[in-house]
Amino acid sequence: MLNRFNKNYLVFFLFNMMFLFSFQLTFAQEAKQQAVALEDIIREALANNRELQAAREELQAARHRVPQASALPDPTLGYAVMGPDLETRLGPQEGIYEFEQMVPFPGKLLEKRKMAAAEAEAASAKLKFAEREVIFKVSEVYYDLYTLDATLRVVEEVKQTLKKFESIASARYSSRKGEQRDVAKAQVEVSETLERIYMLNQQRESLAAMLNALLNRRPPGSFAELRFSELPVLSFSLEDLLQKARKNRPELLEAVAMRKREQHANALAKYEYAPDISIGFQYTKIGEGMTSEPDDGKDAWMIPLKVTFPLWQNRIAPAVQEAKRNLKAVEAKLEQAENFTDYEIKNAYYRFTSAKKISELYQNALIPEAELAFRSDQAGYEGGKTDILNLIDSERVYLNAKISYYQALNETLKNFAVMERITGTELSKEEGEEGAGHEK
Repeated sequence: MLNRFNKNYLVFFLFNMMFLFSFQLTFAQEAKQQAVALEDIIREALANNRELQAAREELQAARHRVPQASALPDPTLGYAVMGPDLETRLGPQEGIYEFEQMVPFPGKLLEKRKMAAAEAEAASAKLKFAEREVIFKVSEVYYDLYTLDATLRVVEEVKQTLKKFESIASARYSSRKGEQRDVAKAQVEVSETLERIYMLNQQRESLAAMLNALLNRRPPGSFAELRFSELPVLSFSLEDLLQKARKNRPELLEAVAMRKREQHANALAKYEYAPDISIGFQYTKIGEGMTSEPDDGKDAWMIPLKVTFPLWQNRIAPAVQEAKRNLKAVEAKLEQAENFTDYEIKNAYYRFTSAKKISELYQNALIPEAELAFRSDQAGYEGGKTDILNLIDSERVYLNAKISYYQALNETLKNFAVMERITGTELSKEEGEEGAGHEK
């Protein structure tokens, strides 16, 4: 009877354990699916960021200026009331109807339209710059948040281990097998890890607030878990990156568009030496006269032509020189932007490759060695073969190695994001899904 009861109990226990395990596995998978990916955050930022919305509106406004620039000036209509004593051979003039249209010299309106089109190109480049800047800022904050979370997990792990050995030191001291110094050392180390946890949590709240601001979340949302699992693999050479930046960087595209705008402005300024034409039509109402002529009382009309006379050179010549200087200024700015782009690409490239090598060094060598020493000292302290000072020293080495790894990883990811911002392209998508895994 007892054996049958034990068997039933064992079956019931195993069934419950399998159910619990299955439930925990399902919950873990659902939690993993709910983890926030960087791509989702970027997509939300591009849709909701108010700075981007402002840049989109400015682009639409610039496009609406293009047809305005090539439009003719409004014509003028007029009517003149004649005095009673104004007589002509055919009779008294009773009134004059007038219409006049000013037509700029051929080429002026075309240059104005090209200037407006170049300004629209510059506004489009500004929008691309704003998009790349938002992506970069969101990525930067996301990586900082991930690094903080990873660091918090490491510090929490070390804190729990230290609390365990604080209890061991207290028990040994109570049984007079240990020293009070060991207890105090363990307590100090636990307090320092608690202080670090408080500081990291405060920094996380600040970063979460920044990310909410970039996403324009109302009310602010929370970021319980962040997810990415691969180090980026850069499949482009430095020369390739330099060419991509020269071709696609939004700041350079804007500078090129502004150079084009000033080129047309320079041509337009020279057109000021050419006259504008005004063409009109006048219709004069004639009353009945006192003659027997067949045209007596017949209305009259005429087509007046007017031409502006560009006389005042103190207005035109300085305007031409101003346009010329503005063109030289934007050309110099473009050249400087190209030079600075080369520097930024090279700086980000070298920092990326260096940080990636450092993170791989920590991941593959320094962390395993530090962890092995830490676990060895743990076992030694539990067995009474190692004092707590050696344990604390190895704990600090292990903790610093883990934190340094995540900092190097953060530096790697940020500099990859810098290269994407400068080149104006998504390098990770262009190179496919390859990547080297890193420690969670």
